Amino acid sequence: MSWMFEKPSSGEIRAILVRHGESTFNAQGRHQGSSDESVLTELGKSTARQTGKFLSGLTVDALYVSSLRRAQETASEMLSMMTPTVGLQNVHVVWQLREIDLPAWQGLYHKDVRAQFAEDYRCWKQSPHQFFMEDPHTNQRFYPVRDLYGRAQQFWQEILPHHLGQTLLIVSHSGTNRALINTALNLTPAYYHSFKQSNCGISVLKFFQKDIFSTQLEILNLTEHLEAQSLTPKV
Repeated sequence: MSWMFEKPSSGEIRAILVRHGESTFNAQGRHQGSSDESVLTELGKSTARQTGKFLSGLTVDALYVSSLRRAQETASEMLSMMTPTVGLQNVHVVWQLREIDLPAWQGLYHKDVRAQFAEDYRCWKQSPHQFFMEDPHTNQRFYPVRDLYGRAQQFWQEILPHHLGQTLLIVSHSGTNRALINTALNLTPAYYHSFKQSNCGISVLKFFQKDIFSTQLEILNLTEHLEAQSLTPKV
């Protein structure tokens, strides 16, 4: 995959998406959503460093990272292993990249959500585009997946025109990365659960400037750079 380290042509952009390393909520089997209580475990820090080592030598023109701590910690661990590293002036903490908002489930164990919100959970898995929750601040119904897609589309629209001929590193979350991939490929929110994003998995998109940006998915959820024990499922 040496091509991944090559500089894009003047009419192209390569975006390298990385999901954060294992977090405390991941290890505990709890829903995170956009809660910022979760931080990286020691395993999460280790796999982030492995990912940075794998990407060492990559010329990164700009780093975009979620505003949540687990993603920022991942980016910090990665950059400690990367040479050359991206200049601090090109590091952008972006609110649009935070994880999906799931206020009713955040902090709850997955098994408890499946038991207590059985119908909602079935809709979440089978028809994510129709899944809704109540906003605790406004008491109004909102659609988490649709809202996340809106953020992802806004992110691409705002940044792509500024990075022609460049390579971008984006450190974010499972749901956010899936929304970024799907919106780039013009897939609807119904396909939200279609692409797996593992902790520190790498996905790569290439954008081509024509009348509008067209997109090619070059890599989906690469984990070969991680040590075997990092990928062993927990009992």
